[in-house]
Amino acid sequence: MTYLILILALAASVRAQSQQQPAPQPAPAGNAARGKIAFMNAGCYTCHGTVGHGGAGARLAPKPRAAAAFMAYVRSGRRGWSVAGGMPAYPPSVVSDAALTDIYAYLMSIPAPPAVSEIPALREP
Repeated sequence: MTYLILILALAASVRAQSQQQPAPQPAPAGNAARGKIAFMNAGCYTCHGTVGHGGAGARLAPKPRAAAAFMAYVRSGRRGWSVAGGMPAYPPSVVSDAALTDIYAYLMSIPAPPAVSEIPALREP
């Protein structure tokens, strides 16, 4: 009986731990206005559009990937994933950590587009 109670307590503990999700990491603080300027100056808009909605490059906004993943992707790049030959790597000598943080803040500030049902020209007569 003691073993059964111990096993049930252990199972309950494991289950409680597995249901707990880690707290999301807060996005780094940045300045969205400076980020927009850095986004344009670095040429990000040429593939991702001026508001990050994509084009030759991936859609970045609204709701960009997690900050750490975004920063790592920009730093490492990826070849062969777009019509332009891929995402080039942007080392800190090209886009500083501060500018990259500001770019992320800019992307986070871009609101989602309105729902189709909210656009009068797209409503059925």
